[in-house]
Amino acid sequence: MLWKDKSGNFGVMTALLVVPLFACAGLAVDFSKAMVSKAELQSAADSAVLSAVSMAKTSNDTMKAELTKVFKGNLSPALAGSASVEDINISADNYITINAQSSIPLTLGAFFFKDSWQLKVAAQAVRSDYQKVEVAMVLDNTYSMTGQKLTDLKTAANALLDVFEKSKNPNVRFALVPFSRYVNVGTANRNQLWLTVPDDYSTTKNSCTTSKPVVSKSGCKTITTTGTNDGVKTTSTKEQCDSYTYGEPVTSCSDKTSTYTWTGCVGSRNSPLDVSDTEPTLRYTGLLNTSCGSAVVPLTTNYSTLRTAISKMVANNETYIPAGVLWGWNMLSPTQPFTEGEPKATGISKFLIIMTDGTNTLSPNKSNYMLHTGTDTGKADSLMTTVCSNAKNAGLTIYTVAVGVSGSTAEGLATCANDNGKAFNIEDSAKLVEVFKKIAGQILTPRLTM
Repeated sequence: MLWKDKSGNFGVMTALLVVPLFACAGLAVDFSKAMVSKAELQSAADSAVLSAVSMAKTSNDTMKAELTKVFKGNLSPALAGSASVEDINISADNYITINAQSSIPLTLGAFFFKDSWQLKVAAQAVRSDYQKVEVAMVLDNTYSMTGQKLTDLKTAANALLDVFEKSKNPNVRFALVPFSRYVNVGTANRNQLWLTVPDDYSTTKNSCTTSKPVVSKSGCKTITTTGTNDGVKTTSTKEQCDSYTYGEPVTSCSDKTSTYTWTGCVGSRNSPLDVSDTEPTLRYTGLLNTSCGSAVVPLTTNYSTLRTAISKMVANNETYIPAGVLWGWNMLSPTQPFTEGEPKATGISKFLIIMTDGTNTLSPNKSNYMLHTGTDTGKADSLMTTVCSNAKNAGLTIYTVAVGVSGSTAEGLATCANDNGKAFNIEDSAKLVEVFKKIAGQILTPRLTM
């Protein structure tokens, strides 16, 4: 029977399927072409808007004509023929946005759909002299910076400020974080909610000492002794004698007063809070009778304040870089402990510049984590790279500048930077000015904001 004859079914099904299969194949080819073309359009739009923010201010019509030239000049002839800049918007805060489009003809897909597809792209950038920028300079003030290195660092920090001051960009703010084994957050912050500081106090105790006075000595000579401070070899001299003659013991008693005061130094919070900008419900602790260098300067547009603080930097103590990095990050954050930073949603760009001349020589104390009196430098290096990674994940761009640093700390600093172009390792501190100026130029380079 005819209705039982199935010998032609395959041919019928093939005929029925060939049309949608052909259409799908056509769409796949056209879609692939569209994606390539859209990427080319986006790249051309990005180039055009970056060109726009570098142009002298002019009328929208003139700018649109110039942008169209740049836009089409970065397209292949086939795509440029139908491409155009549809709209240019210049906001009150000098963000420039362009919307562009082009059409691509369909190939196989044209048999089933319209003849072409419209591709639309948008790009935005801000003029370099109006970019919203926050920069925290995290600068090594340890003993190894003594002398010419610290002088060169002060000159370099001021040179970086010069570049921005001459740009007359009102939207740039700087913070300064000198660091050594601790960071000085400033005694004015003693009563802040994010900080707990013991009261200053004094104790007076009457104590007696007994000693035998030296009556005579012989065979004396001056010898040289050696030691280390912040990884730097130090030498001193002392008298050494072959023999001493002592008199009768003498006991003396007196009142001795010990004073305990806070000069602004703070310790670390327990792990993992020591590598995080988490708002401090668990407060930082002020350390009495501890030295830590000059105080931080929160974000400011006051260049005179910054220059004065830079001039007061003094080299002392040993090196614990993670604390400097964390407080640099704290300076750029809109949440406590310092709240001067703007939220990232405002389109602001945030930068950390970390400069050091030495390896970590200290780490958190195992029995009392807030104190940086440990000697596990591998742990310190690990904490340094972790806090850097967390800061980058939060949207900060990190530059690192190492002077004569080698080994694991140098590798860690290179990892801290966002990329190789932002990690500098030099041997001579005299080159710091050149490096800091280069960093300033990179920060001021116009960049896309969408």
